[in-house]
Parts: sequence; C-alpha cells; structure tokens
Amino acid sequence: MVNGSQQALDLCARLLLDPGDEAAVEEPGYPGAKQLFLAHGAKLRALPVTDSGIAIDGVSALTKLVHMTPSHQFPTGVSMSLARRLEWIEWARTHGAVLLEDDYDSEYRYSGPPLPAMHSLADGAGIIYIGTFSNVMFRGLRIGYLVVPKELIEPFRIAKWMADRHSPLVEQAALADFLHDGHLERHIRRMRRLYKRRRDVLLEALDRHFGRRAIVRGDAAGLHMTVRFSGAGDLQARAERHGVGLSSTDIYYFSRSVPNEFILGFSAETERNLREGIRTLVR
Repeated sequence: MVNGSQQALDLCARLLLDPGDEAAVEEPGYPGAKQLFLAHGAKLRALPVTDSGIAIDGVSALTKLVHMTPSHQFPTGVSMSLARRLEWIEWARTHGAVLLEDDYDSEYRYSGPPLPAMHSLADGAGIIYIGTFSNVMFRGLRIGYLVVPKELIEPFRIAKWMADRHSPLVEQAALADFLHDGHLERHIRRMRRLYKRRRDVLLEALDRHFGRRAIVRGDAAGLHMTVRFSGAGDLQARAERHGVGLSSTDIYYFSRSVPNEFILGFSAETERNLREGIRTLVR
C-alpha cells in the first residue's frame, strides 16, 4: 500500500534504477514519471504512442525500466492492443527488464470487453502493476497499491518503511470495510453510468458543432478524452477570453507538440455545462 500512484513510481525508481540507467517513457506521456526518473539520474528514451499503444520499435536493449499506461494511455486515451501487450511482455522477459503497468482509471470503461491487465498475462515476466483508489473514489484519498513479483516484496516493504513508515491506517481500515461490504462495486457501477452519460453528451456536442473538424481519441474509457481541432487558430486563448478553460497537451510531449490538441475532462462537469462549453467554443 502506498500514498497514491506517484509514491509507487518513486519506490520503483529508487529500487530499480541507478544513476545513468536508461528508462523509457511514453511520448506523449505522464510528466510525473519523466520528472521522477530524471531526478533519480536516469537517461530517458521517449517512445511514441500509436493507436495500438506505446511503440516497441525504438526501445533499446539497455533499457531497464519502461513506464506505460496500457489500459487508457495518458493523455491520448488509447488502449494498448492485445498483440502489442504480448510483444512487450516477451521483450521484458527476453531482456530482463521491468515494465511498470500504471493502471490509473481502467474501472471506468464504456465500450467493448474489459481488457486483461498485462500483469495477468506476464507468466514470469518482470511486470509491476500500479493501481490507485484516488481516481475511482476521490483524489484526496491518496491510497494506491503495488503488485510486485514475489522476490521484490521484501525490498519494496523496506523501501516503503524507510520512506514514510506506512500509509494512513484509519483511511485504509475504512476503505477495507468499504470493499468488504461491496460498496466499491456499487459505487463504480453507479459512477460508470453517470460518466458514460456525460461522455456521450460531450461526444454528441462535439459532433454536432465541429463535425470532422474535431478528431477524438480515447473516449472508450476513463474520465477524459483528447480532442484535436483543425482550422481553429489559437483556440485556447480565445476560449479563455470567453470563460472556457482548455487544457493543452503541450506539457505531455518531450519534443514538438500537436497544435490545438486538448484534454477534455467530463467527470466533474454537468451535462448542461458540457453542452454550453462546446457551444461557446464553436462561436
């Protein structure tokens, strides 16, 4: 048990990376992983994200650690194909490398069958599974967890004890009762229905007002999607002047970013606000 997925990444970096080691990350990808690996002295290799997930072409035989978000890639939202998952598992087994499977919101999937965790397919390959209750429940909870190979349990337990002794016990006890009594499953079912309605409203509004000028990715799962607007000029600045906040994907790229590509979150907005926001954007 850890204080959210960020501490899970920190423990992985402390135990699995030495200064000068090579770590691979997604491009675009989660800045918290990039910054953390650099802080531990790692050399970073950025691997592009395709419609099938993080590309395995270009990975180095020297790479010791790969951070990936296969269920709902952050920020693009694409889901890694089964074929690509098996490729990565075989590569990790062959090279003795470790894959960090960061699964931050796969509970909220709206179309298609559930995707198997890479960890469940690993069969002895070095995969560490990272999960969190912060997105499923609420961000202030800050309770996450690691599933590690048996030989790494004791090193991780010691590293966690040296970092902060333990995660808050009262919150863990309350969460354990919440799980045991079946409340979490009911909560996820209820919120999945709510978030799906909001996602559908956002997709419908984008299609009605922008049509082919809005390219949507990652809408099958999670709490956000990415949208790339064409022929929009400096859309972000104009939107902000009219009270619509847009979160650009610029900060998630190592190199050149994509113009007018934004993360549109829908979980915390009402259906009315989502419709009005898109109407304001098109004006």
